[in-house]
Amino acid sequence: MDANVHFSLRVPPNWFELDVHPATREASIRELVRERIAQVPELRERRGEITKLLRDQAAAAWDAGAVYCAGMAEPVQDGVLPATVTVFLLPGPLGANSDEPDRTEALLPMLTPKEAKDENDTWTRVRAFELEGCGRVARSHGIEDLAPEPGKSIRVAQMQTFVPIPEVNRILLVSCSSPATAVAEGLFDLFDALTGTLRLEQG
Repeated sequence: MDANVHFSLRVPPNWFELDVHPATREASIRELVRERIAQVPELRERRGEITKLLRDQAAAAWDAGAVYCAGMAEPVQDGVLPATVTVFLLPGPLGANSDEPDRTEALLPMLTPKEAKDENDTWTRVRAFELEGCGRVARSHGIEDLAPEPGKSIRVAQMQTFVPIPEVNRILLVSCSSPATAVAEGLFDLFDALTGTLRLEQG
């Protein structure tokens, strides 16, 4: 993270804030799971599944260059419902001016809306709006097919919010996703609430 750019993000008590560094994440995740099981003993039978899920989430966040990652692994009847929120510090659009009154105008052309062809197709919606404490931001959300590795595709509910950082041509990207597309609308409400806790600080 840049020395002059700081942020805070609050996640619910049932989420895990993950240490993504390869040297320390394994021990950190084991301790997080141990603490959560002590609080919620019924999770004990899901220990291995939750640990693997969090390990995979942390590794993916590190590989993608995230500066923050938190994950959810809620037990449900047929397994575990996963979700993640990751934060990235990105360069702003080439040639963009940090003094522009509405910096989303340079961001929106980079986001492509998509209408679903049928009920089983992917879709994406794009908009700009005022995010409390952060100013005007750009957002895309929808059901998308991602390829985490060659030859492997996974369908997810995803919300990405692009937050211009004041006075510099940098963007904070808050990316939330979950493969639990059957409950996408509820997840979008959750992702919106999570992103709404973001606060920027400089100094």
